[in-house]
Amino acid sequence: NGDMQTGWVQSPYSGKWFYMNPSNGDMQTGWVQSPYSGKWFYMNPSNGDMMTGWIQSPVSGKWYYMGSDGAMVTNTTVNGYVLGADGAWVR
Repeated sequence: NGDMQTGWVQSPYSGKWFYMNPSNGDMQTGWVQSPYSGKWFYMNPSNGDMMTGWIQSPVSGKWYYMGSDGAMVTNTTVNGYVLGADGAWVR
């Protein structure tokens, strides 16, 4: 209908999720904290789609695990890798 979309948007073509800025509708990239749940998500810097699985922060170089829902996993062990309170892999 042409209305600006904001918040979480799923592509009807690819099924991938994107996050659009609630104020202006701009597609978000990089780290995004959901205003609804407070959880952290990582949006692909090149195309904005929500990442899942292991990602490496281009800024800190730290590794994080994003669950199947895209949310950063904290204070747990995934496949033998310990994740701290900040979500980063504890080496």
